[in-house]
Amino acid sequence: MKYKWMLLSLMLGNSVFLAHAEEASTNAPQATVKPAVEVIYNDPRDPIEGFNRAMWDFNYLVLDRHLFRPIAHGYNDYLPLPVKLGVNNFVRNFEEPSSLVNNALQGKWGWAANAGGRFTVNTTLGLFGIIDVADMMGMVRKQDQFNEVLGYYGVPNGPYFMAPFFGPYVTRELASDWVDGLYFPLSEFLLWQSILKWGLKNLDSRAAAIDQERLLDNALDPYTFVKEAYFQYMDYKVYDGNVPSKQDDDELLEEYLLELE
Repeated sequence: MKYKWMLLSLMLGNSVFLAHAEEASTNAPQATVKPAVEVIYNDPRDPIEGFNRAMWDFNYLVLDRHLFRPIAHGYNDYLPLPVKLGVNNFVRNFEEPSSLVNNALQGKWGWAANAGGRFTVNTTLGLFGIIDVADMMGMVRKQDQFNEVLGYYGVPNGPYFMAPFFGPYVTRELASDWVDGLYFPLSEFLLWQSILKWGLKNLDSRAAAIDQERLLDNALDPYTFVKEAYFQYMDYKVYDGNVPSKQDDDELLEEYLLELE
């Protein structure tokens, strides 16, 4: 956003200068006018950054500010905590069987058994998942998606994509998210049931992010802030929180210092 305002002010200043210069140089050869500000995007992870930034402005400045944020605040302020926990537990319980498969595909047999146990206990004793009885028994929730399985076996994140209405994704997610819907009980959902589940899950996630709103609003570049946070989040999920240190950090720092010179 700062580039847009810089460009506007420069254009207004130049228009006054050019109006006087045109009278004095009507017979002079026309010179090529270079843009006052040239924005160059140079992130190989984000090859369509111009488009993504436009979608970010739409999602963040329009949809979130005028629709998603008020709804999330109302949900957070007016619904009792037990109701919010019950709805979230109920929705996420449907994802335990797919998590069982995804953990097994990574050879994480303990987490696979944990997901199966959680689904069995919460569906029966927990009133179809409304009460997280399994957590009370020491079986904590850890739900892996198929895109994490691909990441575990070395498939890269792929290009970053800011989807209108839906927010950030990496290409690996877009190519594999449908796989998680192939397992029972998600495979039995009708379209409206899938949309309702998606809406309730994301509403709870948006309400949980209320405490981070000020941090995002005060960021110098909210788009870059969210992008970097999302890549870190994807790595965090793939490595179960034990993200290895990147060996190329020193090279990136050296390249940055050279650019400053």
